[in-house]
Amino acid sequence: MIITINEQRLKETFIELVGVPCPSCDEKEEAALLVKKMRELGMDPQVDRAGEQCGGSTGNVWGFLKGNVSGATRLFFEAHMDSVAPTTGTKVVEKDGVLYSDGTTTLGGDDKSGVAAVLEALQCIKENNLPHGDIQVCFTIAEETGSYGVRYMDPAWIKADAGYCMDCGGHPGAIFNASPKAINLKLTVKGKSAHAGLEPEKGINAIMLAAEALHALPSYGRLDGETTLSVDMIDGGLASNIVPEACEVVIDMRCPDEEKLENLKNETIEIFRKTVEAKGGTVEAAVKDVAPGVNLNTDHATVKLAATAAEKLDFPVSTGFTGGCSDANFLCGMGLPTVLLATGMDKIHTTEECLALEDLNNAARWVLGIVREATER
Repeated sequence: MIITINEQRLKETFIELVGVPCPSCDEKEEAALLVKKMRELGMDPQVDRAGEQCGGSTGNVWGFLKGNVSGATRLFFEAHMDSVAPTTGTKVVEKDGVLYSDGTTTLGGDDKSGVAAVLEALQCIKENNLPHGDIQVCFTIAEETGSYGVRYMDPAWIKADAGYCMDCGGHPGAIFNASPKAINLKLTVKGKSAHAGLEPEKGINAIMLAAEALHALPSYGRLDGETTLSVDMIDGGLASNIVPEACEVVIDMRCPDEEKLENLKNETIEIFRKTVEAKGGTVEAAVKDVAPGVNLNTDHATVKLAATAAEKLDFPVSTGFTGGCSDANFLCGMGLPTVLLATGMDKIHTTEECLALEDLNNAARWVLGIVREATER
């Protein structure tokens, strides 16, 4: 049986979703709209308490569609509700089959393309009474500011075997099955304060020590095909007439190989200590885990399911590595094998953001195809 999505309905759903204010940690209006839509689908949506942990106005919105076929792979589809600023009052403009904002806001395709695609697929399943296994959906909060929705969700709520995060640029058919573990390395360089004008020679300038240590690093930026090191924050000094006693440097490090990442961290700390201590200063190091890594082989069942569904739709299929971290990283860290799927979003995080209707339609077809492939298996 050939089932087609309702392209006009999908477009209208997307436009409705992006028209609702949804800044990170204040997605309550978006959440209310999604609860309403899921109830109309006969689902019993639940809102968790993740927002309480990050000062948000709502939690993640969950929905569950009980399967009517036993033994099928239990699927988990996820997309985030928030969009980057400016995001309130979005007015959609269509030109030559592509959706834009009017230029005063972001479009919100990141990530309403994913949300809308999942909703349309569910609608098709319900109205055509299609066979399917258990389907769980979760629309998360505050992804753009640190994936707080998944950081603070209760893993016990997850009842699935394979996860699909509908939140990546590129054309449907692109699967991102690997992304790095990310850490923040905070190095606090300590020197000695003194009056900058009367007796600077009695001080040890922590900012200059930090600068020398940074200069001693053998490389930064992209270190190789899978590893990055980015110096992203420097904070030091109390006043313009005081030799700074302390300076903090925060370095973002990413690599899917955890042993390699650990070695890079240790080598960086050692370079800082050797350089700083040679000039009479000291260094304190603190490590913050930012996101766990994603590293699913191309023959992993979760990857193969999405790839086969895409192939049957005649989408150009690809798998690959992305250097960014997403909700998929945390879902993998909770034990749910999850990959990122492309939904067509383009020029995200800018007021030039756009989304081709063909990609939006194909994203919904892909979700539906994954459901059908899981059922047939």
